[in-house]
Amino acid sequence: MALMLAAAGLLQLDLWPTITPPPENPGAPELLAAFRESDDAGAASDDAQRFGDLCGALADVIAYDAALAEPQLRTGVQLENLRMIARDTQLSGASYSAKYPRLGDEIKVYLDQQLGVDGGALDEDRRRKWIAAYRQLAKSAHYAADYLNWKS
Repeated sequence: MALMLAAAGLLQLDLWPTITPPPENPGAPELLAAFRESDDAGAASDDAQRFGDLCGALADVIAYDAALAEPQLRTGVQLENLRMIARDTQLSGASYSAKYPRLGDEIKVYLDQQLGVDGGALDEDRRRKWIAAYRQLAKSAHYAADYLNWKS
């Protein structure tokens, strides 16, 4: 009885240790390995978070444009140019791939699998695939950020 009262007291005082589970992996692409190569987990987590935010913002822009009566983004080449402009704006011309060498290859393989390499005209289905691919990149990058924070 005394043990039960002591345990209840610990719970009331919030002294009972809590174990935080690791974040749930959203699946491919596997970006965590690339960000884990950094010696500074805090900076890598921040970079992964910003990269995920960038990918989410790109998905939002493509979705917004697709909903317009006259979309401005009409080709895969234009979407790639949008990505490069957004990256240059966010990083002042730098590249996450330069800082995390495995990241570029992982993203390229993933996007090639999801979207192919045709830079031509976009139809509704291809736009949806681009949006889904960038949303999944955002989830994977945010998972890497959360995992790095959890691990440290």
